[in-house]
Amino acid sequence: MSNTFYLTTPLYYVNGLPHVGHTYTCVVADAIARYKRMCGLKVCSLTGTDEHGLKIERAARQQGMTPQELTNTYATAFEEAWRGFGLSFDEFIRTTQKRHRKAVVEIFKRIQKNNFIYLGEYSGHYCVNCEAYVPENKKTCPDCGRSTEFMTEKSYFFKLSAFQEKLLNFYDDNPKFVIPATRMNEIVSFVKGGLKDLSISRTSFRWGIPVPGDEKHIFYVWFDALTGYLSGIGFGGQSKKFGRYWPADVQLIGKDILRFHAVYWPAFLIAAGLEPPRHILVNGWWTAEGQKMSKSRGNTITAEELMELTQPDYVKYFLLREIAVGADGNFSYDLLLTRVNSDLANDLGNLASRTLKMIDNYSQGKIPECGEAEGRDEELKEFSTETIDLYRKNFDSLQINKAIDNVWELIALVNKYIVANEPWALARDPLKEGRLGTILYHSAEALRIIAILLAPIIPAGAASILKQLGISKAIEDLKITNLSWGGLKKGAAIGKIDAVYPRLDPDEFMSRVRERERHRETAAPEKEGAKAISLEERIQIKEFAKVEMRVGKILSAERIPQSEKLLKMQVDIGSEVRQIVAGIGKEYSAESLPGRFVAVVTNLRPAKLMGVQSDGMIVAASDEGKPVLVTFTEPVRLGARLK
Repeated sequence: MSNTFYLTTPLYYVNGLPHVGHTYTCVVADAIARYKRMCGLKVCSLTGTDEHGLKIERAARQQGMTPQELTNTYATAFEEAWRGFGLSFDEFIRTTQKRHRKAVVEIFKRIQKNNFIYLGEYSGHYCVNCEAYVPENKKTCPDCGRSTEFMTEKSYFFKLSAFQEKLLNFYDDNPKFVIPATRMNEIVSFVKGGLKDLSISRTSFRWGIPVPGDEKHIFYVWFDALTGYLSGIGFGGQSKKFGRYWPADVQLIGKDILRFHAVYWPAFLIAAGLEPPRHILVNGWWTAEGQKMSKSRGNTITAEELMELTQPDYVKYFLLREIAVGADGNFSYDLLLTRVNSDLANDLGNLASRTLKMIDNYSQGKIPECGEAEGRDEELKEFSTETIDLYRKNFDSLQINKAIDNVWELIALVNKYIVANEPWALARDPLKEGRLGTILYHSAEALRIIAILLAPIIPAGAASILKQLGISKAIEDLKITNLSWGGLKKGAAIGKIDAVYPRLDPDEFMSRVRERERHRETAAPEKEGAKAISLEERIQIKEFAKVEMRVGKILSAERIPQSEKLLKMQVDIGSEVRQIVAGIGKEYSAESLPGRFVAVVTNLRPAKLMGVQSDGMIVAASDEGKPVLVTFTEPVRLGARLK
């Protein structure tokens, strides 16, 4: 049996900031990786960003940026989010990296050598948003509902039609390839319906990896992105890591990209002479307060918002406990508050606090000697052993919420055990010192087991409990495979006692939540066409002519201290250089602006923003709440007036 374990998240498309759905998948991946490490396996976990395609090329052009500048901004946001949550990934692959380009070229050459690639022509309706052609006679995308564009272009094709029987045989041999089973059935049904050859290159855009030997063709974004699972561990290079870790043991995805991962991906791999992954674990979708999340509604819960309002362990616990892996979930701050106060503060926090305080008060701060066990003691010991077994069985089958349920059943039993035995009453009778020690030892030992089992789920809190129990080993060195009753050293001193999970004040917490929601709603874009402009509201040309807009060139830009958004710029408008302050600092770095041609309102009265004089205004569109600079695609004279 292999002693390695390789798991991946999807490579997230860089068309927005990381949100609760992305966070959930990475939290699941992190929990699995931590658990497998504690089982003694050498784990490699990978996440990353998918950065090519027509959608990125267009978005960058609209924002007056290069595609690389745009993708750098979003890729950094993802990396910082996972770092903020304490999610540890061994590899972060970006599809714009050189190592990835090498891997894409290598897998293409292998498939081409095996005669599964040919040059042809493709016509059809293409969804720019999903980077995919839609079924024949469909003018709207079945996945996102957006309108499509009709395209005809030369294309390299992958002979997917040759893999219908191969894939069905593979599914028969690997019935748990896709988890849960309902998704596996969905894929089998799709493949049985027949497969058509797949276009894997485009000539309609340039932002991507060129096909070797025919560089006017750019690889189809999914052929490109899927290869990231290989490039991240050294495929196409000299790395021994690929041979050590491939095939992937678990690949986590959302249900919207199931077909790409469960049909195209194994077909590509088989065609290249590579083994498909062992399991595809399909997550559901998250709603917010029962509603689908969208930028236009202003209800998208970002990773940044979660970090601002609460701590990582609270988010991890809620996401992992609330739903079964594979099911749809509903994110609610009310539900999170209830989970934190009821489960973490009341159940676990109080158990840890009173157990440790009783050892401090009744046993001089040392783990007591354990006397002869009685009925309830044996029951607690046996239940703890059974919990370890059930927990491992559920975690191994990726039923993480059930594994957490097992631990909470043990927490409930220990709390009942303490109440039933009343150690505080025994402490008043010197003749009961031996019995008191036995109860305190059993309570502390059960707490030790609980903390180790929870380490993959809530690592910060688990580490705190173990440290307070006087255990100096790092969590990574505590192996669940060796976990059994009796690990506490009698006579060892406990650590300093601190509250592990203090209760959240409901009024204070929900007040901060409501304030954040108001901020989201304010930043939400107005729906196009939501309100028609009446004739009475329209202005005359002479009124518009009062606004003087001219072409300007940004010479320099710098951030204004103590402001996240404001940038101070020197702008040449042809006749003079103006100092202008603009609130675009979250979307544009100061370094990216010098040299850009922009539209400037030049006849505004000067104003002060945070004490800094601003003489004019940079013109920008509001795209889903974010400023996008108005710029020029053709040469234009400085100072030329916009009319």
